[in-house]
Amino acid sequence: TQHFSRDGMMNDYEEAIVALSSTIEKYSSSQEYPVWGFGAKYGGKVRHIFQCGSSPTAIGTQGVLDAYRTVFETDLIMSGPTEIHSVLRAAAARSKKFYNAPPSSESKMQYCVLMILTDGMVNDLQSTQELVRSYRELRLPLSVIVVGIGRADFTEFHQWNHAPSDVRGRFKFVEFRQHQFDPDTLSREALLNVPHETVDYFLGRSILPH
Repeated sequence: TQHFSRDGMMNDYEEAIVALSSTIEKYSSSQEYPVWGFGAKYGGKVRHIFQCGSSPTAIGTQGVLDAYRTVFETDLIMSGPTEIHSVLRAAAARSKKFYNAPPSSESKMQYCVLMILTDGMVNDLQSTQELVRSYRELRLPLSVIVVGIGRADFTEFHQWNHAPSDVRGRFKFVEFRQHQFDPDTLSREALLNVPHETVDYFLGRSILPH
């Protein structure tokens, strides 16, 4: 399993979490991040979304790592199919709160970045693409980044990555092993579109920095 850690060394999931979260947290005033899991079986039932850790939000990169690790102290069994609709909808609901915040609220200036780490392709790619595209059309403050872990065939994610922006939505895919030994290039490539998408969102709503 890609979640296995040997002799105290970080696994690929943990390395990706550190590389990306360490960059994201520089732009987060609260340092609070929801951490969700998907594709696991509890009590014989497959869960397509579940909270990682004891708190609804983790604090900082170390908090995200701790939340991830606590999952494997439970009786969880990793299980397919890989379905991320529930995680996408949870992120969209969070971003919608910022979208609907009063004009004078600090929440109006917030933007969400959903990072999904997966070691396989999603089960229903077309409906997943339609969901991501709909969030751009709804002008929600949300970008979706998927990091592929391991050696699965991620061809369809790569194809989605290179689609025109109106078809792609605010989506970016990056394959971890292509940047495994350089966390800076991993975070730079994964977050490449976020500055433009953020500016596009705020200007599109006539929200200026203050």
